[in-house]
Formats: sequence, structure tokens, C-alpha cells
Amino acid sequence: MMIVEDILLAARPALEAILTPNELEHTRMDVVTAKGEPVTSSTIISADLLLRVFVYDEQMGFWLYPPEGADGFTARLRSELQDFVAESSFGWGELRG
Repeated sequence: MMIVEDILLAARPALEAILTPNELEHTRMDVVTAKGEPVTSSTIISADLLLRVFVYDEQMGFWLYPPEGADGFTARLRSELQDFVAESSFGWGELRG
């Protein structure tokens, strides 16, 4: 069973694989409920939680999938980050990672 803290740690390799060092410096993440309410780092992962990744002033939302392990989560996030960057103003059209 994963908690929010585990998710935030598992996200780092995906972020580091896709984002540039400068983009990483301007990146923040949080996890919120489907209603946008913040949760604590010890909250158990459930299907109604959303990981939000902010790079500069752009945001990507990523629904969490409780049965998924850390490796599966990281791989799925990396794939979604590729699409996010390619469609963003800071990485328009780039295929990274």
C-alpha cells in the first residue's frame, strides 16, 4: 500500500528523465482529492487522488491508480510527462526521454 510520500518520491525519476535541470528547478508537485482538496504526505493512495505537476506556470494532472506499484507508476508518469512537455509552451513539439 502506497502513501502520498511514496508517490512523490517515485515521481522524481520520471521528472528527471524528461525535464531539463532548469525546468526541474521550476517544478513543484502536490496531491489533491478529486475536489481539489490537499492531502497529507501520509494519506493512503486511492483512486480519487490526483497528482498535480506544475512546471513554470503550466499544470499537468495525473490520476493515481492504487493497485499500481512504484515502478508502474513511474513508467506511466514518464509517458504522460512526454506528452505534457511536447504540448507545453516550454517544450513545444519536443520528444524527450
